[in-house]
Amino acid sequence: MAIAIIGGGLSGTLTAIHLLRSARGSKIIYLVEQDRYRMNRGIAYSSQLPFQPLNVPALAMSLFPEQPLDFYDWLTVQQHRYEKHLNIPVSKDDFIPRFIFGDYLKSRLEEAEVLASENVKLIKMYDEALAVYKQGNSFQVKFKEHEAIVSDKVVLAMGNFPPADLPIPNKAFYQSSNYVASPWSAKGLANLDPESPLLLIGSSLTMVDLVGSLQAEGHKGNIYVVSRHGLLPQAFDVNTPLYDHLKLPDLSASLSVSELFRIIRDEIKKAEEQGYSWRSVLDAMRVHIPAIWQAFSLLEKKRFMRHVRPYWETHRHRMPASSAAMLQELQKQGRLELIAGTIVDMETEGEMVCVTIKRRKQTIAQTINVSRVINCTGPESDYTKIKLPLVQQLLTDGLIKPDSLNLGLVTAEEGTLVNESEIPVEGFYAIGPARKATLYESTALREIRQQAKDLAHRLLQENKLCGTKCLSPSPSDEALQL
Repeated sequence: MAIAIIGGGLSGTLTAIHLLRSARGSKIIYLVEQDRYRMNRGIAYSSQLPFQPLNVPALAMSLFPEQPLDFYDWLTVQQHRYEKHLNIPVSKDDFIPRFIFGDYLKSRLEEAEVLASENVKLIKMYDEALAVYKQGNSFQVKFKEHEAIVSDKVVLAMGNFPPADLPIPNKAFYQSSNYVASPWSAKGLANLDPESPLLLIGSSLTMVDLVGSLQAEGHKGNIYVVSRHGLLPQAFDVNTPLYDHLKLPDLSASLSVSELFRIIRDEIKKAEEQGYSWRSVLDAMRVHIPAIWQAFSLLEKKRFMRHVRPYWETHRHRMPASSAAMLQELQKQGRLELIAGTIVDMETEGEMVCVTIKRRKQTIAQTINVSRVINCTGPESDYTKIKLPLVQQLLTDGLIKPDSLNLGLVTAEEGTLVNESEIPVEGFYAIGPARKATLYESTALREIRQQAKDLAHRLLQENKLCGTKCLSPSPSDEALQL
């Protein structure tokens, strides 16, 4: 049996780890990643920016739900390797640099590979997957450099895509060296005059990391942050108590957004009277989000996206308290300005960029001059706009179906991808951000680690139950050579 996992970041690597841990008999697991440095790290844990803390403390960063302290235990053993980056001894409440978590992810894969059963083999392929073709009960995966392989199962673990450019009139600006399309690259801050003003588009956690990186590199210039609502992520509180009194409505009936948030407000009020906080309530809701999202009609989902989403995101995805204090201090000093508004246009003028901004509730636009613009608006999730050859081929052949809200891909049980005819494609799966269309919450470690565990079990159990009747004959050894 062969399983191809396309994408070597968190989702793909964790799926491979579970397969290596559980597989028996003859299995070949292909882990495909075109960027060598991102293998077993992805975008999130391969960034070379000087300020990239995890957004939750070490206590909550285990790869395995059944071993909640696994990351912290690994870290206590390995902390001597990171004396320049950690407070020694490390604490469970510390927010650890992301690259260290990447080391942990890679080490657990190496460990799983060593301990795997005989005849269970992991093959890392450093190449770009260009196409996936359905061939009976199996798949052919075509690559840019290597010869095609035949696989019984395929998992799309492609992670997050770079942000989309804003729809401004002067699209030629995006070819300018003053514009940085990807906020995760250290090149975005290279050769930057420490006194130069900058514009960051978007006020998400990515923006927070970039501001921290600028401070770490000694930047002294003004920083403008523009987002539609001008909202910052709320601060994480490591002392938030667990709340186990949550009561939700019957999700089998139709549910409106306004009804849900009335219930949440009432629950928060009740919780605060008992010494809890809104954080406790929202954290307790997290496991129920997929069911709640699926209980919404399409109309209610649209209402959520239009009216509630910005406020939900800033409360759900929080930043370390130290990051919140840093932003507050920069605002106090007048070096950071948070602007609620939209960007009308951008154009280069000599070595600077003239940015036209329309603030919320104001009719007259204003202009600011900056030396660089960095896009921090968040990952593109509309698959019809993603130009990767693999995505384009899957769309053209109808093997995947983007959802109507442009959140990701339509999936059935445990991530089985649905084709353009709305029929599940047996043996073809998605994991991670692509499943946001169905689950809404599908980008953080807590959700992905459970998805990976469940998916690995399904892949292996499916093979056990089906036997040879459900699968095409295994490809020959010659066909599997790279």
